[in-house]
Amino acid sequence: MTEPKWNFEGEPPFEPRTEAGINLCAYFDAMPDAKLKSYDPGMSDEALMRWDGNFKSDGDMLLPCVESEEVDVEMYRRYIAENIRYRDRVRAKA
Repeated sequence: MTEPKWNFEGEPPFEPRTEAGINLCAYFDAMPDAKLKSYDPGMSDEALMRWDGNFKSDGDMLLPCVESEEVDVEMYRRYIAENIRYRDRVRAKA
């Protein structure tokens, strides 16, 4: 089965969107479905940072094109939870 073309970035915002939020949505659009399905919301912050692989040693995410705000683990968890709900909804329609 082929993955749908994700467009989480184009979804109505679930919270006020900043430059970092928009880029994080695009980041999740590019994340393979198999990887996203392996996400465990119960993992520790350190395990989450290892699982994703794009966090710096200071705990903020290394996200291209974001200069005004850092993406921390808390923001990442909010956005990935919404992205999972979005993909479940899109998958159900496919």
